[in-house]
Amino acid sequence: MLLQNDLIEYGDPLARTIRLLWLNPTQSVGFAIDINAHDAAPELVQLHALQNDLQSGRSRLLTADPYLTIVEETSLPELRKRRRDHAWQIVEGLVCDEPEIYYPRHRAKRVADCVAAGWTTRATIYLYLRRYWQRGQTPNALIPDFAKSGGKGKARTANVDIKRGRPRKLGELPGLNVDEDIRQVFRVAVARYYTTQIKFTLRGAYDQMIKDFFCDRTIDPETGRVTHAPNGDVLASGFPSFGQFNYWLEQDHDRLDIKRERLRPRIYDKDLRGLLGTSTAEVWGPGARYQIDATIADVYLVSRTDRNKIIGRPVLYVVIDVFSRMIVGIYVGLEGPSWVGAMMALANTASDKQAFCMQSGREIEVEDWPCHHLPATILGDRGEIEGRMIETLINNFNVTVESAAAYRADWKGIVEQRFRLIPAKFKPYVPGYIDVDYRARGGKDYRLDAVLDLDQFTQIVIECVLYYNNHHELKRYDKDRDLAADNIPTVPIDLWNWGIANRSGSLRQYPEELVRFSLLPLEEATVTLNGVRLRGLFYTCQRALEERWFDRARQRGNWKVTVSFDPRNLDEIYLHDPVAPMQFQVCQLTERSRAHRQISVWELGQMQDTEKQISAKRQPRQQLAAADLSASIEGIVSGAVKQKGEPSTESAAKRTRNIRVNRANEKQLNRGAETFRFQADPSSPASGKSADVLQFPSAAPDDYSEPDITEILGSTPSHDDKP
Repeated sequence: MLLQNDLIEYGDPLARTIRLLWLNPTQSVGFAIDINAHDAAPELVQLHALQNDLQSGRSRLLTADPYLTIVEETSLPELRKRRRDHAWQIVEGLVCDEPEIYYPRHRAKRVADCVAAGWTTRATIYLYLRRYWQRGQTPNALIPDFAKSGGKGKARTANVDIKRGRPRKLGELPGLNVDEDIRQVFRVAVARYYTTQIKFTLRGAYDQMIKDFFCDRTIDPETGRVTHAPNGDVLASGFPSFGQFNYWLEQDHDRLDIKRERLRPRIYDKDLRGLLGTSTAEVWGPGARYQIDATIADVYLVSRTDRNKIIGRPVLYVVIDVFSRMIVGIYVGLEGPSWVGAMMALANTASDKQAFCMQSGREIEVEDWPCHHLPATILGDRGEIEGRMIETLINNFNVTVESAAAYRADWKGIVEQRFRLIPAKFKPYVPGYIDVDYRARGGKDYRLDAVLDLDQFTQIVIECVLYYNNHHELKRYDKDRDLAADNIPTVPIDLWNWGIANRSGSLRQYPEELVRFSLLPLEEATVTLNGVRLRGLFYTCQRALEERWFDRARQRGNWKVTVSFDPRNLDEIYLHDPVAPMQFQVCQLTERSRAHRQISVWELGQMQDTEKQISAKRQPRQQLAAADLSASIEGIVSGAVKQKGEPSTESAAKRTRNIRVNRANEKQLNRGAETFRFQADPSSPASGKSADVLQFPSAAPDDYSEPDITEILGSTPSHDDKP
């Protein structure tokens, strides 16, 4: 069914859009007008013909009216209101005369009467009527099109002789018109200097453009001094002004796009983009998602063993529940932001907080910090929780791990904000806290004020966490409907308890030892004849000895086993049991690796790198020594070949027949040179007397040496010895 003000669009060949102005209630006819024609007038149409066109597809009914706009009366300028009201006063009596006003003769007579009454001209009345009918038949359809005045956004055609814009008040040169060639220079300057080089300000980019594109460069041959002068294009008119450069930058570029390129997209997206979403809307209750992050605390600590020694700033890890904003785990230590620190913080989330606080001398009730669970999802930094080290936790406890993109701390903004709240509580009271004037000229060296050790600072952090969890009101917490209906205070402990009662299901509790074991890094070790080898160190355990692993490795070859280890100390590794996934055997270092006791993975890597460096430095000398050795051997062999002389003409059998005899003679000769002889003291009385020697019958000498193979073979009679 067709209605008044319906828009019907025709395609080719008509290519027009008509608006139904009036429908005859008794006949299938009406009046319509082309909404795009400048000289359009109402025309009589057959409604059944329009229906047929719609059904056949020759036309279609538009649902969006291009002229229908909702204008707030208070925001409409007074001039436009007066123009609209004046036009409506003229046409109000005419448009009510339906359907006679749609007929040309009657309309012409009524318009002539208005002109005769002195209201306005004939052309203006027809303009008002046409605008009223084409734009929806409402009084606001008569609002003048001031937005189309002046050609806003359209570039003016430059005149060669006449300067566009207001004349310059200062300076002698008239200025130049910016044509397409100069606009292209502006674009190149913006892209070359301003967009990609953050060291250039906009004014600096303009100055550089003037120097590079609108000046001639001259070098004095005597002094070498470089000077610049305006080139021929701008000599008569002058340089483009900074205002022109700035204006065309606005026309040809988007300031926000330029700013994003100058700061780099990752910095812009992190610090300057709009924030439409909320982390709370992505979770359904406590434990749905934890966020973990680390920071280096702005306070210097002293050693627990010698309080005069400053040990630097500690690392603070915080794990927070997204739904309730409850801090569910912390780690305060000296391990840098890495997997080790994240491992300790995640282990703390599953630990008993009452026992944890008791280690620092703080007694609490279970209700004060009732968080000892693992979540459904963990969100953290890529460098800490991305990789193989967390796969055991994922597979054993079905925890989903999400990592934020690089340089996108805003993806875990909830935990990032806690690093502002927690230090704000202890900052005024802690000596050694770094203030804003640290390292400034004349500023105080806060390192010298350090008095807290690691345990005492941990106690302060625990107190701050307890205050935050139980008393801090979240002013900007975005509640959902159920939470708001129950009038729950936006305090983390109240949100946590409400979520446990109404939306629990994501929290899982596991033995603390198993969680810690699952957080240890996982690696493959090799069973060898010397022990279980991991990163060049060798280990043994009771199971390997009982099952004689090392004997089997020597006889049958090496094989791989899965182990876990604590990167901070490699004295022990934990051998996984393939039959019982959560069981393990403790392996100890063997004596072969005794030099590497009490060291970490990083220290081991440094030691091994040092050994490789030493070996690499010795390699050239070793190579030269090996070359000298080869040359010496070759020289000796060459001398032996020369001493041997010409080859013997005797047969091979004859030359090898008397090897045993030859060996005995050579041995006897060699003994004369090898015998130990000691020089007698010349002052001894018996030194000049010769002893009487009794000769005994000689017998075959025995040298008491084991016979070689030639002697054994020689003792067997040969065919030549047969009679």
